[in-house]
Amino acid sequence: MLLNRRMRTIPNMFVASLAVSDLLLGVFSIGPLGIPTLVTSHWPFNDTTCQFQGYLGFALACASIHTLVLMAVNRYYRIVKPTKYCHYFTKKKTLIMILVTWFYSICAPLIYVLIGNKMVFHPSKFFCFIPIKNSAFMAYVIPLYIGIPICVIIYCYFRIFTAVRHHNSNFHHPGNPISMVNVEEVKVARTILVIVVFFNLCWIPIFTIDILDTIFQRWIFPPDAYMAYTFLGTISSALNPFIYGVLNKSFRKNYLNVLRCRCCRSQAVV
Repeated sequence: MLLNRRMRTIPNMFVASLAVSDLLLGVFSIGPLGIPTLVTSHWPFNDTTCQFQGYLGFALACASIHTLVLMAVNRYYRIVKPTKYCHYFTKKKTLIMILVTWFYSICAPLIYVLIGNKMVFHPSKFFCFIPIKNSAFMAYVIPLYIGIPICVIIYCYFRIFTAVRHHNSNFHHPGNPISMVNVEEVKVARTILVIVVFFNLCWIPIFTIDILDTIFQRWIFPPDAYMAYTFLGTISSALNPFIYGVLNKSFRKNYLNVLRCRCCRSQAVV
């Protein structure tokens, strides 16, 4: 997107935001801190580093899920209510939405830290996280930062699916508002839907484990389940570039332009 101006569309602004959260999670939270912990089976760093990892991981997870909400709402207006799309989704307004989403996500664990609580290291997750004894905080976080966003995503894609199906059955009807939307916009919606589906496949088990542990006030699952917990969160961040590369022709073309060497380019020209 930095190298190609044509890639700087409004939907791709949300893609960039999601990519930033994925990249930061891998570079600053999972990679350099998680790998030594996984190898040594204990926390080899100091408490400050544990607080940093727990805070950043929580904030980036919130940023990812709320970015997916914005992507779903964006597709909802583009396909279901196209006449209002240009009013709500200009580049300036989109940038403001993204910045507000990041601020909102950063505030989620900040509240927890400011009231004097600390992250704790979980030996099977290989990760520092909010301890299960803080059930009151989890009762606040889960509905506001997880439950409501997932409901919004489901609603938006249900309406999109209904609108596309109605359009296909009434293709030549002049009063159908979705006739203003081209095929490419529907393909973008499908790509984002695949991103959402894989995100939920990875994160619903994570949310389920956290909810049940909070309810029972103890770690009720075997160590392998908590190890899978961490790997699922990591895989979620790693999948998105591949999904865009497979499903989006523009991304696939630009991936090749960025990754392949000059020698390969010259041979392709010949």
